[in-house]
Amino acid sequence: MKVTVIYQILLASLLLVGCTKVDLCDETTHPHVVDGFSVTYNWNELGLSANETPEKLYFVATRILNTRHIVYQTDKDGNFKVEKSKEETAITPDDGNTETSGDGSTTRDNTDITTPDDQSEPQSEYQPDIKLPGGEYVMMAFTDPAYPMVKKEKKDEDGNVVKDMNDNIVMEEVKDTRVELHNLDEFKENDAVHMKEVKMRHHALESVTDIVHDTWKDLNPGIEHVWEAGRRLIISRCDYLELNAGNNYEQPFNFTSLTQHIDINFYLDLVEDGEGEDKQQLKPEDIKYIFVEMSGIVPEISLSTGLLNTSSLKRVIVKVPVPTTGETITEESGKKCTTLKCTASMDVFGLVGGMDNYAIMGPGVCCLALSVKTGTKEFISNGIANLSRKIKELGLTEETGQVNERRRLKDSGELTIDVHLRITPSGAQGGAGSDGVIGWDDVTNEIHVDI
Repeated sequence: MKVTVIYQILLASLLLVGCTKVDLCDETTHPHVVDGFSVTYNWNELGLSANETPEKLYFVATRILNTRHIVYQTDKDGNFKVEKSKEETAITPDDGNTETSGDGSTTRDNTDITTPDDQSEPQSEYQPDIKLPGGEYVMMAFTDPAYPMVKKEKKDEDGNVVKDMNDNIVMEEVKDTRVELHNLDEFKENDAVHMKEVKMRHHALESVTDIVHDTWKDLNPGIEHVWEAGRRLIISRCDYLELNAGNNYEQPFNFTSLTQHIDINFYLDLVEDGEGEDKQQLKPEDIKYIFVEMSGIVPEISLSTGLLNTSSLKRVIVKVPVPTTGETITEESGKKCTTLKCTASMDVFGLVGGMDNYAIMGPGVCCLALSVKTGTKEFISNGIANLSRKIKELGLTEETGQVNERRRLKDSGELTIDVHLRITPSGAQGGAGSDGVIGWDDVTNEIHVDI
């Protein structure tokens, strides 16, 4: 019994006076950092082109025991962005604002590093490696959705579009706000915030006119519009890595898609109308615009787990390029018909169909609007197609067993509306089909097809 007590006392003494490799001692006096930690970003598995490669990324890490949160912005080559004042003022490691201390240990990336006597702006510089405290880590690297910057119409204080002396709209470069990061600042400042709470969200669309710039007939009301990402967002996760103090490490990151690329195909038949010399047929250039609205968009994803939050599904609107050419045939009636294949593309975190495959409102419903101008006449036609059945058959996501939670299964998907939309100089026509197309009508509410 006495021997057992002696062993217990010896073990307790060793724990009190020693520092383990997970760094349980006072880091302000004994930091235990690795000599250097660097990363390599591998894009090969995704086959990214130079234009698709992210301009900037975030590196985020959590030390599992004796929790520490590390957040850095990096360039596409894996160099870490470090903010320093002009005087490169040293700050102690654990004061809550620390980024790089005198001994090189790193805790958080904070851009507001100033002192009362030094009001100069922090200076940014990139370096190939950083010093991390030893221990066991979970890490991830992902696209900074604010970059690359995008061109946007410049507006004055009253919200009016600014024009130059030649009446041309002035464009300016701004950060991309279509997707926003959620809880990253909270994670950086508070060690109690779990990494799974760091999320990306599709940003809410303030007004449909920001995209459509024309009359929009809402055929699926009650669902909030959000921006689609507009490009592929990517991520790489490292579920476990042990760093021992005094060593150098180079960690590879192999990226996968964070978003799903969805293509929605549909066909327009430009049909000849009239008799004899009065025959007329629309041309592709007569189509002023085409817009597609898709509902059932998953607005939020947890970056570390990849789990989708489906508690409140949204919808997006995208402009569809009008094909310049199509395939022309002569129908049995003797009239010419030119078929245009159109594709609406979007990048979203996930797409979910509704329970009812034939509902005209709700998730999984696709709405189309096109404007046609011929001679002195111009009309706008709208249509609805329920793609819920096809979304389910495509297997884009699956349930996890938890309420309002799904898991993404595929990086991309292609949906096709089977019924061709027939357009003549006098209007558009359609019909019911297996995908729930219910027909088309123009803005004057003149129904071309009764279903």
